[in-house]
Amino acid sequence: MIENSDRAKIVVRTAYYLTTLVCFGLLVWALRYAYLYFNLPLVLWIFLYLLIAAYLVGMGVIAYQKQGFARAVIHSIALQLVPLCGAISIFCLVSRGDTYKPTPGKPSIYERSFNDMQDKQKAAALANGLAPFKSRAEIEENYGKLRFTRKLVRIESNPKYVVRELSSSSPYVVPKVRDLLEDIAVRFQEKTQSKTRFIVTSVLRTEEDVKKLRKTNVNASTNSCHCNATTVDISYVRFEEDRVKPRDLYQLRLALAQTLHELRKEGRCYVKIERKQYCYHITVR
Repeated sequence: MIENSDRAKIVVRTAYYLTTLVCFGLLVWALRYAYLYFNLPLVLWIFLYLLIAAYLVGMGVIAYQKQGFARAVIHSIALQLVPLCGAISIFCLVSRGDTYKPTPGKPSIYERSFNDMQDKQKAAALANGLAPFKSRAEIEENYGKLRFTRKLVRIESNPKYVVRELSSSSPYVVPKVRDLLEDIAVRFQEKTQSKTRFIVTSVLRTEEDVKKLRKTNVNASTNSCHCNATTVDISYVRFEEDRVKPRDLYQLRLALAQTLHELRKEGRCYVKIERKQYCYHITVR
C-alpha cells in the first residue's frame, strides 16, 4: 500500500509538473499570438519553438542531476518563472504596439489611429440613425414601413462579406451602413486580390439585447451606437469560415486595416479597435 506521505509527494509533484507544463503552454500560445501580428520569417518562429523544446529538455536534465535546495531553485526559476515572464512580456508588447518601431505595412500602424471614442461615434449615430428599439419584435413590426421609406435595410451574407449568425443583435442597418460595407468589401478584396470575405459579428442591438449583453461584455454600453442601426462590428481575426492560415491572417488583417484607414480618412466612418472582442467597432458618418 502507498503511505500517506508518499501520496502527498505524488500529489505535490503532479501539481508541480502540471504547473510547469501550463507555463510552457502559455509561452507557446504567446508566441503563436505574436506570430499573427509581427511580420517575421517563418523560419524564425520554428527556431523559437525548437529553442523552447531544447530549453525544456536541458533544464529537465540539469534538474534531474541536482538535489535538494538547488534542484528546487532550478525548477522554480528555469522551468516556471522564465517561460511565464516570457509569455507575459510577449502579450504586453503585442497589446502595446507603440513599444515597437513598426515596419511599413504593419496593421498596428493603422490600428493605433482607430481610437474614435464613444462620444464621437454616438454623435454620428444620432445624426445618421434611428431611435433605439426596445425589442426585436418591435423591429419586425416596423421593418416594412421603415424599408418602404428607405430608413432601414436588412443585410445578409453575400459574395462580398459574411453576416454571421447573430445572437445578440439583428441584421438591420440604415442604408448608409450597407453602402459602407459594400465599399469596405470591394476595397478589401481588391487589396487581397481574392474573394475572401470579412465577417460582420454584431449589428443592430435593441435595449433588451444590450441589457443581456452587458452581463458578459464590458464594452456593451447602455448608450450603444449599435442601437441606432449605424454601427457594425467586423472581426479582424476571423475571415469566412475560420480556415485562414496564420500567415494569411496577417495579410488579411493588414488589408482590412488599410481599407478602414482609407475610408476613415475620407470621412466615411469612425473606427474603434476593440482588442478584447477582436473586432473593429465602426460607425457610419
